[in-house]
Amino acid sequence: MAEKSVHCEPAKRCGGCTYMGMPYEQQLMKKQQKIESLLGKFGKIEPIIGMKDPLFYRNKVHHVMTKTRDNRICSGFYEAGTHRVVPVKECLLEDRISQEIIRTIEKLCRSFKIKIYDEDERTGLLRHVLIRRGFTSGEIMVVLILASPIFPSKNNFVKALREKHPEITSIVANVNEDRTSMVLGKRNIFLYGP
Repeated sequence: MAEKSVHCEPAKRCGGCTYMGMPYEQQLMKKQQKIESLLGKFGKIEPIIGMKDPLFYRNKVHHVMTKTRDNRICSGFYEAGTHRVVPVKECLLEDRISQEIIRTIEKLCRSFKIKIYDEDERTGLLRHVLIRRGFTSGEIMVVLILASPIFPSKNNFVKALREKHPEITSIVANVNEDRTSMVLGKRNIFLYGP
């Protein structure tokens, strides 16, 4: 990647990519220094091997579902050290296809009138969306983290999601009914695929 830095609008609030505002070579140097300071006393630390393109590479994408002040459904990340959600339209580190799927899920929630979970009120259904994409296998697994196993119109929702994204190979409803900061619950309901 060229020496230019990339600007990420929500970076200061979400805290997920603290080095994004600096050139990639400088990012690698800072990371090398950090690793050497932490592990150097245990042995020789080899130089970090950089990526050809350090953008849109994360194959595991996790978004918190929320509503804006004007009641629009959106998703994003918890602000560093809080449970406030920073709405994110595009993350420069996450896989683009996974992000497109999340945008589709937001739209489907509106059209299917699926309520977004409210942590304070303990109401609503959809808490989080987790997507894993196998870059080599081409497989995509979508996990809808729900506050209840009762998912109205689930078959139609799955059908509509698959119509927009036929590349999805698995869809799972994970049930987390607990009042917890843990994302995943203990129960999985397979809605589509292996």
